[in-house]
Amino acid sequence: MQVIEHTAKSILSAQSSGFLVQGPYPFTHTLSPYTGCQFGGTTCGLYCYAQLLPNWRYRPEGLKPTRWGEGIAVKVNAAELLSDYLAGCTAAQRRQLRIFMSTTTDPYMPLEKQRGLTRRLVEVFARYDDLDLLVIQTRSPLVARDFDVLKHIPYAWLSFTIESDDEAQQLRGGPAYTTRFKTVAAAVHAGVRTQVAISPCLPHSPRFADKLVETGAQRFVIDTFTAGDGGGGSRTAQLPYSRLVPAWDEDGPAQLLAQRLAEAGVDVGWSADGFGGIPYRTEDARKGHPDRAHAQGDDMQLRMFTPDPPPEGAMVLTLGQEGAPRRPLPGFPYFWLKYVSGFDARFHCAQCLVGPFHKGIWSTVRVPSAHVLTQAQGWRFAYLCGVAETQWADNLHVPVAHALGQEVEVFTYNGIRVHITNARRVEIPWIDDGWQGFPRSYTTCRNFQFGVHHFGYDGATRPSQPEFTNPKNGRSLDTLQRRQRRRKNQ
Repeated sequence: MQVIEHTAKSILSAQSSGFLVQGPYPFTHTLSPYTGCQFGGTTCGLYCYAQLLPNWRYRPEGLKPTRWGEGIAVKVNAAELLSDYLAGCTAAQRRQLRIFMSTTTDPYMPLEKQRGLTRRLVEVFARYDDLDLLVIQTRSPLVARDFDVLKHIPYAWLSFTIESDDEAQQLRGGPAYTTRFKTVAAAVHAGVRTQVAISPCLPHSPRFADKLVETGAQRFVIDTFTAGDGGGGSRTAQLPYSRLVPAWDEDGPAQLLAQRLAEAGVDVGWSADGFGGIPYRTEDARKGHPDRAHAQGDDMQLRMFTPDPPPEGAMVLTLGQEGAPRRPLPGFPYFWLKYVSGFDARFHCAQCLVGPFHKGIWSTVRVPSAHVLTQAQGWRFAYLCGVAETQWADNLHVPVAHALGQEVEVFTYNGIRVHITNARRVEIPWIDDGWQGFPRSYTTCRNFQFGVHHFGYDGATRPSQPEFTNPKNGRSLDTLQRRQRRRKNQ
């Protein structure tokens, strides 16, 4: 293991986009005491997408020759930087801080036993009782060393990773699951606020849910490779685990685990909504996170359930249930509406549909909200599309045409109501594998299928996008219909 000392210029990284701000109670900063992670040489290193992020890509010069899991940079001045930062904040500013430690390294990796860097950071936090939230994410039993301090920090939460209860899933070693269960129970017994992160959810026994509940943890967060890697699974697909475990992107077992935990009456969240699900502790924190949808501007034609009527005959899209608490749209890292006037068979996904995007609907959309759809010139259809955090068959595809007096109502896989007035839904016929020699990433893309059916194909245009291959990604008409039937029966 290559270990170097590094003098950092700052220790808190502000968060304005990405995974940690998608939940109902977003984080403001992340904190990583080390660069690199010793656990990168164990099982989690087979799928940890932190090795693909800028933090490692632009690592200190002394680590450039090393691979993920084989080199660590110790930020020797981390505690001093944190101390200076917090001391320089006003009390009101500290009350807005919601910090996640950490996204790119385990703060309690084995090296921490000798260095004590995370311990010193925790001791700095212990001097203050007015921050809103500190979440410490680890899979290491070494965290038990610091229970004596953590239990006295009123805003601290331990988030402890337990991906499975089947030791056979430890393909390259790591802290034993049995030891992790004991660590969580010990944390609860010591008075430390504790959540268990089943992140990512790996194959497990039928009693996994029971074992999790028996730890006494106050809340649980379930995540999967497709929901949690920030790229819908594309990052994980680049890593060794995807080649070792062909069914890596199947989310069904994780969804079933979430259902069993919910039936047990515990607090359970899914992916970004779960990690960002710890409510504000202070009024300053709540006020410090205004609705970002209003800050976007750009004549986005967003209408929030006001008495003002829309133009006569306009199509109005409503997301969510009026009167519900306003929050980021859960379950869809990518969400858009496009006014479609044509089709380009060189591409799939959003690029194959020719036309402008509706400015008020993107990944940052809030629910409940209502959107007056633009009566733009030249478009034939409005196409609402959402890429689900779960599996392909849970994606949302709602193409509509203007139709006075008619309406469309559907529900997303996770129960969000979608209602469009003065519209009729149009069909998306299925295209079989091998159609015109196009790869499956085109022919199983619902956007592409829609374009072919409603705008036609010239027989000559060929694919332009680099392609992915995944023989078990569940992209089939049978999978789609099965998921749709299941949702109707819920």
